[in-house]
Amino acid sequence: MMQKSPAGPTLSLAQKQAFFDEGYLVLENIFDPTDLDPVIAEIQEQVDRQARELYAKGELPEMYQDQDFERRLACISRHSDSVARSIWNGTLSGPAFFNLICNPNLLDMVEAFAGPEIIASSVYRLRPKIPHYNYGAVPWHQDSGYFEPFCDNGLVLTVWIPLVDTHADNGCLWVIPRAHQGKVLPHRKDADAGYLVIDEAHLPTEHKPVCCPVPKGGVLLLHNRTPHVSFENKTQGVRWSMDLRYQSATLPTNAPITRLADELLPRGENADDPQYIPPACYPPEADFLVRSRQRPEQVLTSASAFSLLRREHLYRPVTARWES
Repeated sequence: MMQKSPAGPTLSLAQKQAFFDEGYLVLENIFDPTDLDPVIAEIQEQVDRQARELYAKGELPEMYQDQDFERRLACISRHSDSVARSIWNGTLSGPAFFNLICNPNLLDMVEAFAGPEIIASSVYRLRPKIPHYNYGAVPWHQDSGYFEPFCDNGLVLTVWIPLVDTHADNGCLWVIPRAHQGKVLPHRKDADAGYLVIDEAHLPTEHKPVCCPVPKGGVLLLHNRTPHVSFENKTQGVRWSMDLRYQSATLPTNAPITRLADELLPRGENADDPQYIPPACYPPEADFLVRSRQRPEQVLTSASAFSLLRREHLYRPVTARWES
């Protein structure tokens, strides 16, 4: 059963148990609305800048400056999807995004699951789901499908954060409860959009999918083995959301930190080696230490350092586990 309840900086035992039983948890009032305003402002700046560029090139009939946050990109996307795609592909990494990842209330909640030594991934995603736009419909998958198999039994917590009120009509997430208690399901790569997909034949049938509407200011917590999907946005506004990922430092990580006694160092060259430990659960992008009691001096504390880390990270390919 989905548990929707207000939450402060800490979670109750019942809330934690609900997450581990069901594989997901909806929590309201994690953020004050003003916590999200700087993120929205940075998004609006990019949308405005790119709208001006498109208008100057004659690719937009107007810049739609009279439209609000939910409607402006929808209007622009009727003429060009370039703005939506650039945002979807992760080009934004300003101070507001870093500050949101490091939000103290958010980290207090994450600590209840990951422990006091918390790794954040720069593989955050900003998702503008455009009305009636097929690319924005993300198929059934588990986040673990994108991770190295070594991490299948660990917890990589996804925090899904809506920047607007979300519901079934504008494309909130659906999940399959309790499916996280099983293994990672077979995935294949979609030839068109490039997503990983769990075909219907492989989806568990013991529990029906559950719709997870989340109001602005709330979050949806997902276990990395919880199958989830989002369908078409059938409204006139954009469904804006972010998803952030956190894990314990005891899991493989490429964060530039000194390892403690119970933490893993990479070992071996490929997954066929029984002693293999990958460089990170998701090697393509950079991890960083976001909270620590035992080595606080190694916590990343500035947006400029975050931006530099992302720029200088040496790319490694996504897991080869689904290659035939």
